[in-house]
Amino acid sequence: MEVTTLVKRVTQFALAHHDPRDCWIKATAISGVLAWDEPNAVRAVEGWMRGAIATQRSNGHLNYADAVQAIGAGHIQSFTPTAALPASLGFPLMQLYLRNGDVGFLDAARRQMQALIDSPRTSDGGIWARAEGPELWIDFVHLMAPFMALYGKTVGDAAAVDEAFRQYRVHVGHLVDPAKRLARHAWCERPDHFPQSTFWSRGNGWLVCASIELLQIAPDHAEAGFVAEACAAALQAIARHQEASGFLCHVLDDPRSNLEASGTLMFAYAATRAITLGIAPTALQAAADRAFLSVARTVEQTGKVPGVAVPPGGPGVPFDWTQFGQGFFLLAAKALETRFKEIAA
Repeated sequence: MEVTTLVKRVTQFALAHHDPRDCWIKATAISGVLAWDEPNAVRAVEGWMRGAIATQRSNGHLNYADAVQAIGAGHIQSFTPTAALPASLGFPLMQLYLRNGDVGFLDAARRQMQALIDSPRTSDGGIWARAEGPELWIDFVHLMAPFMALYGKTVGDAAAVDEAFRQYRVHVGHLVDPAKRLARHAWCERPDHFPQSTFWSRGNGWLVCASIELLQIAPDHAEAGFVAEACAAALQAIARHQEASGFLCHVLDDPRSNLEASGTLMFAYAATRAITLGIAPTALQAAADRAFLSVARTVEQTGKVPGVAVPPGGPGVPFDWTQFGQGFFLLAAKALETRFKEIAA
C-alpha cells in the first residue's frame, strides 16, 4: 500500500474522532495534519483550535482543561491540570498562527504562556505536572518546551525561549538516569521519590521529540548543545532495546511488556530528524526505518493506529488508540517520506 494512502486514512480517522473537551491528546494530531498540509484537513484542525480558544479558561488554560478523577489504571488516581497540560496545544496553536496571522490565536498563546509562568514550581524551577503535588513528568518536556520556544521566537521574547530550555534541563536532571541515558516517568520532590520509575518507551519518545522541536526552533541557543547531546544519547539507548520486529516494548528494558506503537513511532520520527540535524549517527536510520515499518503494517483499514498505551502511560494501563498515536504516525511518515513510497504487507 502507498504511504500516502495510509496517511490519508490515518488523517481521516483522527478527524472523525475529535473530542472537543480533550485539552492535550490531540495536539500532536494537529501538528501531524499540518505537516502534510492537505487543505481540508488543515481547515478541520484549525476549527478544533478555534474551539480550544473559545473554551480557554480565565486562568489561561486552553480547551476546558478538565480535571480527571477516579483513574482506573496507571500510577495515579487523579489528575488536576496545571498550565503544563493544555500548553501542549500551544505548539500547534503557534503553528497555525504562523499560517493564518489571526491575532486571536496569538492572544490565546500569550495567555497560555502567562499561565505557565504563573504555575507552581519545584525548588529548582520545574513546572509541576499536576496540581496534586510537586511532580515532574518526562511527558511535560514535550508538552511545554516546544510551545514556549516557538512562542518566544515568534514574538521576540528571549525569556520565553530561555524558559523552554530551562524546563528541558531541569526535567532531564531529575528524570534521566545518568548511566542508562534513559528517562524515568515521574519524579516527586516531597518526599523525594519516583512515583513511576520505569523506562517507559513513550516517555523517552516525549524526551527525544521535544529535543528535535527545540533544536529546529532555536538551534543557536546556548543550551542547544546540551539538548543535542541528551537527545543523541537517549536515541542510541532506545535503539539498544529495539525488538527484532522493529517495535519497542512498552517498558523498554522489560521484554515481558507489550509491543507499543506510539513510542515506536516517536523513535522513528526523532531518530530520522536527528540524523538530518547532524546530531545522531546515520547508522541509526536502519533502526528508525524498522520502527516505522513495524507500525505502518499494523494500521487498520479504517486508519486507526492500534497498540497504543493510553494515558497516563506506564505499566498497568490498557492499550487502544489515541490522537497522539495518529499524530506521531503522520509526523514519522512525513520525516521518512523520501525513504518509503509503499509499505509491503
